[in-house]
Amino acid sequence: MDDLDTLFARMRNMPVDPRLGAIDDVVLARLASRREARTQMRAMALVVIVSLSIGVLGSIAPAEPVRAATVFPLGAPAALAPSSLLGGDE
Repeated sequence: MDDLDTLFARMRNMPVDPRLGAIDDVVLARLASRREARTQMRAMALVVIVSLSIGVLGSIAPAEPVRAATVFPLGAPAALAPSSLLGGDE
């Protein structure tokens, strides 16, 4: 135990590290950055929840009946396609 008392007495007599004067600012800056990170995570979680809710509700909601679109980009019927006209009478 005497060794510990001697060690603590020597540590008490040592000069104080000059970086300790700025430790308050460093600690508060890190706490602020963690708070901002938590706020950003909460905002991102809210965006994810809202997006998923809109997607699920959008898929559940009834829509108009689906009609097939014409296959031909210009709307030409299949009977007038060049491949059917050149095929002859088969």
